[in-house]
Amino acid sequence: MTDQTILAGTLIILMGLLIWGKWRYDAVTLLCLAALVLLGIVPANDAFSGFGHPAVVTVALVLLISKGLQEAGMVSLAGNLFSRLTLGENQFLIMIMVIAALLSSFMNNIGAMALLLPITLSVCQKMAWNPSKFLMPLAFASILGGMNTVIGTPPNIIIAQYREEYTGVSFNFFDYSLVGLAVSVLGILFISIIGYRLVKVRENTTEITRLIDLKNYLFEVTVREDSKAIGLRLSEIKKIAGPETEILGLVNETGAVSSVSMATKIQAGQILVIKTSPDDISSIQEALGFEIADNLNTIQESDLDEMEVMVTAGSRLIGRKHEFLKRLASEDLALLGLWRQGAKFRTRLAREAFKVGDVLLLGVRTKDDEGVKQKIKHLGLMPLMERELQTIPSRSRLLKSLVFFSLAIGLTAFNVIDIVVAFLLCVIAFISIKVLNGNLYRNIEWPVVVMLAAMIPVGQALETSGISLNIANFISTTTQGMDMPWLILMVLVITMFVSDIVNNAATAVIMAPIAANLAIQAGHPVDPFLMAVAVGASCAFLSPIGHQCNTLVMAPGNYKFGDYWRLGLPLECVIVVISIPMILFVWT
Repeated sequence: MTDQTILAGTLIILMGLLIWGKWRYDAVTLLCLAALVLLGIVPANDAFSGFGHPAVVTVALVLLISKGLQEAGMVSLAGNLFSRLTLGENQFLIMIMVIAALLSSFMNNIGAMALLLPITLSVCQKMAWNPSKFLMPLAFASILGGMNTVIGTPPNIIIAQYREEYTGVSFNFFDYSLVGLAVSVLGILFISIIGYRLVKVRENTTEITRLIDLKNYLFEVTVREDSKAIGLRLSEIKKIAGPETEILGLVNETGAVSSVSMATKIQAGQILVIKTSPDDISSIQEALGFEIADNLNTIQESDLDEMEVMVTAGSRLIGRKHEFLKRLASEDLALLGLWRQGAKFRTRLAREAFKVGDVLLLGVRTKDDEGVKQKIKHLGLMPLMERELQTIPSRSRLLKSLVFFSLAIGLTAFNVIDIVVAFLLCVIAFISIKVLNGNLYRNIEWPVVVMLAAMIPVGQALETSGISLNIANFISTTTQGMDMPWLILMVLVITMFVSDIVNNAATAVIMAPIAANLAIQAGHPVDPFLMAVAVGASCAFLSPIGHQCNTLVMAPGNYKFGDYWRLGLPLECVIVVISIPMILFVWT
C-alpha cells in the first residue's frame, strides 16, 4: 500500500469523523496526525511543527485581542448605541448585521457573534420580537464580515501563509477586502431585502416567561420515599404530568437510559428521565413527589433561582461532563436540566459531554450575586436572560485598546512589521493596560488552535506525498480546455460544499494546496484560486455544523437542522455570482 493511498484513506476517515461530530474536532485531528506519524507518512520531527506555525500563532493572538476588546467595553459600546436608538424590526435587523460584519472584520467572527448575541436577545425581549427572525441573519453577517481582512477568520490566515509558500509574498491585511467587501455588502443587502423572509420563524404558542422559549429540557427526577407516584403506572404518571411531558425511560444500574412500557409501575428510589418545559417541572415535582436527581443538584431546591445559559465556543465545559461542572462551580451552580437540539440521550445527563450550543438550566442562589456572575464567566457560559446594558468599564482603557489595535493593523497593513510581531505587541499592550489579565491561557479557544496545529503537518503531507498534485493533475486533465473562470468556479463550489460539513479551517488546509497545484498545472496565476478557497471556506451557510456561529444561534433561535439551507442556499448562490467576477477583476 502506497503512502498516497494511506494518506487518502486517513483523510477520508478524518472527514467522516468531523462530519459525524461525536468527538471533538481537535481530538479527531490529533488522532489523525498521530496515525500518520505512526504510519511514517508524517516525520516524527515534524509532528508538532504546526504549533509554531505563523498561522496558528496568529489565530491564538487574534483570539486574545478579541477577548481584550470585549473586556475593554466593546459590548457595552454596542449596547449603548442600541439603547439610544428607536428602531423598527427591519432597521434593527440591518443595523445588527452591519455591526456584526464590521466587528468580525477586525476580530474573530465567533468572538463578534458572542458579543452581539446577548444584546440581540435582550432587545428582542424588550421589544417583544421573535429572536428567530434576527439570529440566523446575525450569524451569517458575522461570517460574511470575516471575509474582509486577514484576521477575520482562520481560513484567511491559513490562505495567506499558503500564498507566501507559493509566491514568496503573503496576502496583505486588506488584500481580502477587495473581494470580501463586495461579498459581505451585497450579501447583507440580499438578506435585508429578500433573505430574511426565508428564515423559518416559529411562533410561540404559550406565554413567554423567559427570554427564549426553549421547550423540552431533559430532567432527571428521583422518586422520593413519600412520593405519590409509587405504585402508579407510567401511563398514569403521564396523565398527571400533562400532554406536553414525555417520559423517556428509567435509569438502570449501569447508568443507561432504558425505555420501558407505559404499564411499568413506579418504585421508590427510581430515577426517571423526562422531557418537559422548565415552567412545568416544579408543578410535576410537587404533584408527584419527585426531586431533581442528587448527582445533578447539589443545592437545596427550595433555595434555587433558575438561569438559562448557553455553552459558547470557548467554554471550558466543551467535551467535559457534569462532574467537571460541579468541581468548578462549587456550591454556586447546580445543573437542573439540559437542552440540545435534536439529541437522543442514551445515558444519564451526568455522563453526557457538553457541546457548543447546549443550553443548561442552572439553579443559582441568586442571579445578581457577583460570585455567580464570575463563575458563569469563568466557565465560558452565556446567560440567556434579560440584562441591563452596562456602562463602559473605563472609557480611557477602551480608547487605548482601540488605539493599540489600530496601530497593530496599520503596521501590518503597510508591511512595517510581520503580523505575528504586531499582534504580539498588541497583546502585550493590552496586558499593560489591564484589559487582559496575566492568565492568557484561559482566553484562547484551544480546540481551534490545537486543530489547526494538527492539520498543518497533514496539509504539508498532502504536498510532500504528491496527493494534491495528483488531484490537481486529474482535475486539469478532466477539464482540459476549460477556461479559468470555470475552473475557479469549480474550486469555489467544491470548497463551499466541504466547508458546510467540515470545520472551515480544516477545509482551507485541505483545499489550498489542491487549488494552488491546479492553477500551476493549468498555467494560471495562483492568487485567484487561493482567493476562491478563502471565500468558499467562509461560506458555511447550509447547516449548523459548518461554522460555530451557526451552532451558537441554533438553540436561542429555535432552529432545526434543515432551516439553514432555506436562507443559506440562496445566499451561497448570490455569493458565487458576486465573487467570481470580483476575483477575476481584482486578481487576474
